[in-house]
Amino acid sequence: MSIPEWPAGYDFIAVQILEIHPGRDRSVRRRHPWIYSGAIARRSGDERDGLVEARARGGEVLGRGLADRQGPIEARLWVFGDAEFGPELIAQRLEAARSLRERLWPPDTTGLRLVHSEGDGAPGIVADRYGDTDVLVLAAEGAARQSAQIEEIYRRIFAPARLVVRAGAARGPAGAVVERLPAQFLELGLRFEADLHGGQKTGFFLDQRENRAAIRRLAAGATVLNLFSYSGAFSVAALAGGAARAVDVDSSAAAIEAARRHRAANGQDAQPEDFVRADVFEDLRLRTAAGQQWDIVICDPPAFAKKKSDLDRACRGYKDVVRLAMALVAPGGILLACSCSGIVSADLFQKVLFAAGRDAGAEFSILRRAGAGPDHPVSLDCPETEYLKAFFLERRPS
Repeated sequence: MSIPEWPAGYDFIAVQILEIHPGRDRSVRRRHPWIYSGAIARRSGDERDGLVEARARGGEVLGRGLADRQGPIEARLWVFGDAEFGPELIAQRLEAARSLRERLWPPDTTGLRLVHSEGDGAPGIVADRYGDTDVLVLAAEGAARQSAQIEEIYRRIFAPARLVVRAGAARGPAGAVVERLPAQFLELGLRFEADLHGGQKTGFFLDQRENRAAIRRLAAGATVLNLFSYSGAFSVAALAGGAARAVDVDSSAAAIEAARRHRAANGQDAQPEDFVRADVFEDLRLRTAAGQQWDIVICDPPAFAKKKSDLDRACRGYKDVVRLAMALVAPGGILLACSCSGIVSADLFQKVLFAAGRDAGAEFSILRRAGAGPDHPVSLDCPETEYLKAFFLERRPS
């Protein structure tokens, strides 16, 4: 396979050099791929191509990779020490990601994450497939600056029928433009659509596939309350598993309409009252005051913490919402409590759940600790990428 080269005249001498403060290089030496701005003592060289080389004081090369100056992370390293970094390595990492997906592709499924950034050794690059459409996200600034080379490599390896390219945090396409239509795909035989232009993530929460499948297995005859429901995929899975009723609650009108379409696409009956557009915290308080009880409650809020300074506030928010959700679970019922905040570890989230249970006056047992599916691998060198935590809890009779 022919691999495109970096722009003419590229040389590691021309990249931006990041000199790391003495004592702040320990994480890089442990192969952690992120360099924070506070660890950088001096910058030099040429930053135009978005390529970086990290060095210790004295000139030792610590690693090479892509610039990423959109937040506290200033660079994402692909290689460590004096190893080479270029298009051939990018092609090798994406080819390895493709090979892995071929081995773990679920049956009756056409929606899958194909490239998962650090988890696939490709920091700053994410790609999802929805039926005949791929979404390639060049999340790191350096990846966006090398978009032509990376897109060409991606097309040769994954051969997408249609490709939407997003650069950085942009919602809209930065490369090939497709018509503003949702992409249709299957998940374990169920029909869904991804909003490629205005939806969350790349258009759908593929990371919850295995947890939706688990709810589907538990849902026979159950009443289900789906909080922060987004496009209602958990409810569709529960109804496919024989749930007696499922109610979606979300603050977004667009999300509620998508939930209606998903049920219709799967031939599932629904009443108008099964779709509630409301502030979820306020809705929870009203349901709790009314003494409602549900067999299964799903609580999957958006990320409450994106940086360390948010951590205390986020834990209070999680505790508040989970405490209210716990009160709605009938004895013997199931609560699926999730956090997608990367800086909230699984152990910390479990402590939040414990505190919420104490305040709710309810006793729960952990049936299972889960996370994202295997198409979202986690780098052992970068445990922060294990962002999704999912706890299946059973309420014990008082």
